[in-house]
Order: sequence, then C-alpha cells, then structure tokens
Amino acid sequence: MKGPKPAPWIGKIPAYVPGTSKDTVTERYGIKNPIKLASNENPLGPSPAALEAADAARAGMHLYPDPDALELRAAAAAFFRCRSDQIVAGNGSDEILDLLCRAYLVPGREVIIPALTFSYYRIASLVCGAEVVVSAMDGFAVDVDDIIERASEKTGIVFVANPNNPTGTCLKQADILKLVSALPPETLIVLDEAYAAFVREKGFMSAVKLIDEHSNVATIHTLSKSHGLAGLRVGFCVAGEPVISTISRIKPPFNMNIMALKAGAAALGDKEFLKQTLEVTWQGLDYLYEEVGRLGLAYVPSQTNFVLIHIGERYLRVYEELLKRGIITRAMTSFGLDGYLRVSIGLPGENEAFVRALREVL
Repeated sequence: MKGPKPAPWIGKIPAYVPGTSKDTVTERYGIKNPIKLASNENPLGPSPAALEAADAARAGMHLYPDPDALELRAAAAAFFRCRSDQIVAGNGSDEILDLLCRAYLVPGREVIIPALTFSYYRIASLVCGAEVVVSAMDGFAVDVDDIIERASEKTGIVFVANPNNPTGTCLKQADILKLVSALPPETLIVLDEAYAAFVREKGFMSAVKLIDEHSNVATIHTLSKSHGLAGLRVGFCVAGEPVISTISRIKPPFNMNIMALKAGAAALGDKEFLKQTLEVTWQGLDYLYEEVGRLGLAYVPSQTNFVLIHIGERYLRVYEELLKRGIITRAMTSFGLDGYLRVSIGLPGENEAFVRALREVL
C-alpha cells in the first residue's frame, strides 16, 4: 500500500519500555491499592508548596503560559547556583534531550552512551539519524576511559547519567574532570543529573560548576524525583551561552503549561520538602540494604532513590509473584540486566511490605 514514507532511520528506534502501572496490576490481579516501587517516583507525593501554586494557577489556564519561563528559571538558577540565562526549561528532561539531539546531531554523526543507562538517550539520538556507539561498563559504573577511547571526530554527543540509571552508581569529580579534559571542544558532553539530589558520595561534583569554562558541557535536571512533580513534567538544561542560545532557537514557544511553571517554581523553594524526601530516601536505602542482605541477596550500593537487587535466574518469576501480592518493581530485562530487579524507595511501610513479599516468594 502506498503512503507517506518516514525517514529510513525511524525503523531502527526501539520502543520505550515503561514500568508497570498501578492500574494494570489492579485490572490484572484485582488489587485495589498496589504499591508501586518501579518508576523512582517520590513516595511523599508532590511538594505542598507546589500543590498550592498549581491550585492557584488554575484560574489562569485560559491564558498562554510565559514562553520564557522567567519565574521558573529564576527559581532554578537559585537552586542550581547558576544564572537564569544559563537555563532552558523544558517539558520534562525528555524534551531537553530531544532539543539537544535535534540541535547537535545529523544523520551519520555518532553518539556515545554507556551500555547500561537510561534508554531515551538512544531513542532521541536515533530519531535524528545518528549512529549510537555503546561504551562498556566498569562493573556497574560508567567507564570514563572506555568512553574516551571510543570518541572520535565523528562523535557529536556523549551522554552520561550521573548518578546512573539503572545501576545507581555515580562518577566522582576526578572522573568528570578527566572526561571533560580528554574530549575535544567540538563534542557536546551531556551530564544528566536527574538523581543528583540523592547523592551521599562525598566525591561527587555537579557539572554545573564547569559550564562557565567549558562551552561543550551541558547538564540536565528534573523535578520528577526529588520534588515529586513527575506528572507535571518539569526539566532543565543548564549550560553556557552557546548551547542555551542554540536550543532556545528550536524550543517550542509555549512548551510548558502554566501549572508546571508555577508549581515548579514553588517546589524549588520548598527546602523542607526536599529535606524530608532525602531523609525518607536515605533511611529507606539503608533499611533495604540490611534486609536484602539478610535474605542473602546481593545489591548495588546506590546514590539515587532506588536500588538494584540481584535475584538470579528466577527474577522474572519473583517479579510476577510480587505483582500478585500488589508490589510493583522493575524487572531489568529491557536494560539488558537479566537476573536483576530495580526497586524504588517507598515510604517505610511500603518498603516493609516489599521485604515481606520478597521473603515469601524467594
């Protein structure tokens, strides 16, 4: 049948695989209130300040939102310790990834991504006809030396999630400085710091500190995890003037809705909520480390709000049995990590329910 033909590289794009939803578990198993520990969402819900701001914004939803996101960018500048003119706000960090790829990739240009990382880097790159080069991991950590070795004059972008998803590991300051100093200024280095707020590793450094001296460094941030706004989609690119002015040219004029703009600005100022989020996360991680260890299971120490647990050959059966008990985790099949489950940190009672269910099905 004749019809419009898409670009030839579109057929190479893999489908994004999301975590199992609560509605799916309710429909499949008849469980009214399943516990979702699959998508690294904030178990406390949204920031109260964000809720109040979003509610107040409802009356203005008949008006177009601020195309420049001035209030939100000012709040983000204070939070990330940079200038507001070094920020582009986006409809989630996914839109930021799309903007960077559209601006800096052409068919045939190469993108380097680690073997175990966020799948949307590959998708966004392939949409632009780029060739994806996969770098090896150093165990569960991103291997900076391997990235440097694979870089060439064809490399347009290097994507590094720091901390990394799904492994939960992070690169230290020395690793980031080594990567930035080794790559040429023509290569855009994108450091995705979606989970940076959760890091307890003392050697960690946000790459925001590098953007004044390195015009090829861009950082990505989101309010989905630490500030509980996954459903509103609030993300940022923080970079120097060349990158910011470039992606601003192709950013849709009204890319963020008014409720996201107002709630995002309020959430960034809600220091008490962020403090509570970190306390719940860190206490939950320590609890799961102890309980998982008691079950004789290995895990990867995490700098995020989730932990990667090694179940072994029966991991898919364990995953399904947990679903039947109303516990939603994330099987790592789509990431190429057979044998592992990724478990988001929940409220204390949710973490305890997971451990009880895991003990039953092992």
